[in-house]
Amino acid sequence: MKHILLLTAALASLPLMAGDALDAYRKEVKPFLEEKKLDAYGKMRHLLINRFQSQLEGSFYNNVPELREPARREVEEMAAAETRRLQAIAAGKASAVPVPVRKKGEYPRIDGAKLVQNVVWPDGKTEERPVYLFGFGAFRGMWSDLDFLGELGINYIQAEVGPSHVYPEENRYDDRREREFRTLTGKAEKYGILMDLLISPHYLPQWFFDKNPDAKVHLGGFLRVGLNRPATQELMRKCYGKFLPLLASQPALWSVSVTNEPVAFLWHKDVDTSRLWQEYLTEKYRTIDGLNRKWGTEYADFKAVKPVLAPPRVPFAFDPRLYDWTDFNAARLAGWIGSLGKMTREYLPGKPQGTKMIQRNFKQYDLIQGVDVYYFTRNGELNGFDGGTRPGADSFLHQMVARSLLLGARKAPLINSEHHLLRDRNVDPVPAGFVRAAFFTDALTGLNGSVAWNWDWDGSNRNSLFIGLFRYRPRATKEYVRTGLDLMRLAPDVAAISGVEPEVGILYSRANLLWNQESIETLNRTFAAVSAAGLQPVVIPDQVLASGELAERFPELKVLILPDVRYLPDEAYAGLEVFMQQGFHDNRGVLAVGGLPELTPYGKKRDTAIFDDTAVSVERLAIADAEAGKVARQLEKFAVKPAVTLTAADGKPALNVFFRSAVRDGRRIVAAVNLSDEPTAELQWRDASGKPGAMTDAASLTPEGVKTNFRLAPWQVVLGELN
Repeated sequence: MKHILLLTAALASLPLMAGDALDAYRKEVKPFLEEKKLDAYGKMRHLLINRFQSQLEGSFYNNVPELREPARREVEEMAAAETRRLQAIAAGKASAVPVPVRKKGEYPRIDGAKLVQNVVWPDGKTEERPVYLFGFGAFRGMWSDLDFLGELGINYIQAEVGPSHVYPEENRYDDRREREFRTLTGKAEKYGILMDLLISPHYLPQWFFDKNPDAKVHLGGFLRVGLNRPATQELMRKCYGKFLPLLASQPALWSVSVTNEPVAFLWHKDVDTSRLWQEYLTEKYRTIDGLNRKWGTEYADFKAVKPVLAPPRVPFAFDPRLYDWTDFNAARLAGWIGSLGKMTREYLPGKPQGTKMIQRNFKQYDLIQGVDVYYFTRNGELNGFDGGTRPGADSFLHQMVARSLLLGARKAPLINSEHHLLRDRNVDPVPAGFVRAAFFTDALTGLNGSVAWNWDWDGSNRNSLFIGLFRYRPRATKEYVRTGLDLMRLAPDVAAISGVEPEVGILYSRANLLWNQESIETLNRTFAAVSAAGLQPVVIPDQVLASGELAERFPELKVLILPDVRYLPDEAYAGLEVFMQQGFHDNRGVLAVGGLPELTPYGKKRDTAIFDDTAVSVERLAIADAEAGKVARQLEKFAVKPAVTLTAADGKPALNVFFRSAVRDGRRIVAAVNLSDEPTAELQWRDASGKPGAMTDAASLTPEGVKTNFRLAPWQVVLGELN
């Protein structure tokens, strides 16, 4: 008998086999379904298990057979994990986890960089609190499956419309997209889902180019039309003036993304460029002598200044004209987006707008493509962008820096309406936990809205863009939706962490990155060092310095770090001088990592005597010294010290771990994410005095108790109160 009991116990500890896992799950979930006791997480998993199992039993994976077996394993793992959770709930060892939903009939309101609105809990309780938007894009595959996605618990989608959808022929309005959108928004309203409308002017009908051949020009990226041509402007007003008013009354429509990934750098091919370039230079310099002094040229008049050809390769040779050309590109593109947004606002009043900006702000060739965060973020109420993280600490760091730059340009909600958490046309394995780690880290560093790319599929095309995206991957879908539910549940704590007022700024200079490409590494490592020291830095565009907005935008800022900034515009340098002079009175200052801003964007030397003034606190470190401990010691001289740090239990730095903290309602909230596919060493939270603290992980769906020392599994997320 003893041997039989031991054998039974041993069998119980073995992993469930394929059929066993699903059978055990169905048995365990049955009473929960009958009594309607599944919480939001259980409902989501139940729907996903059934959907993906149905796809596995059908022909869905026939054109990508290498994804069939991974999907089967992931469904079984999901079923086994949910079985264990339901058993714990049934035994009284765990509880159902309530998740609030947005109150239907209301819109989020913008509160600084947060979205806030009334939410409703499962027990009917209503309260106003921060909210997070999450869901999927973007095409008919998502549209047709919106009932399923709504049941999953998403609350945000994106759909697009372009001129070719509205007027495929010059004098024939096609109402198909209108009818589709009315159906889509009707379903969305039913489930409390908000819609972001992507204005897509790159979808242009052929009749337009046949009639206006001078408007056909490839400016780069999706833009293949002369933006400033009168015919282009007329087409936009004709199409959107017809279509948008028809959507204005749809309650589900909340936000607008103006343009899709706008980049433009081949302006010299456009017939309007010479005129606009010369107008830009005339306004900036007033006289041709002023331009010649800056550029070291001998032009007779502004009409003699021709457009600058985009350099054919990197690295660029130094050319004093290129900084102005880069600024012209960005100002012109942002101006066109602004005019499109203004027109859209006429037809959709009250709908918050953002630009669906691609994150090309750092590499030399990126900078000439017309994407400037300061200019773009002037155009709407939302910081709109698209992009995504790949496995690896460097990718996480790049995305953090890019998001911080957006918040440094403007304090507004961050909306990633094309959230690339998975790669297109990819059948490689996605590490378990990665999607959750990436999405949660995004939220901890400011993200308020996510439309995951995407929920479409193509069962007949092996080379489809959609191969390997969420529709094919059970675990990734579960992780994404589970994280969205967590963010709604834990929203006040997450918003408190992402909303900490920064004491440390890191200067971003377009001119410096244009001519000092090595400084990218210094900027990234400086951001990493400050973060690893337990502080929350913000990357600040030089235009904020130039505009005099710095003190108002960042009232708690004590230190501005210059990451090997050698080139800086005069206007920004003047703002830097003001900051340093004020710092003498209230212990604020500058920390220079690497070189000093001794050059203008045109290569002219300037006097940097202010950095030698003993009355001003300035520290110069070698580039190699941009490490956490050394930066932390320098920051302490300005009374900047973290309230909480996370280290290995032996006091050494916690490698590949991102962490942040904040105080909310008198409670110290902490969060940490393992950014690697390896478990961490034993970790420990410590307060400013070095005393260890214990935390309970509120991000977990099952209670684990208070822990002082802990390890993070690969890609694991923890968030909770520190005692």
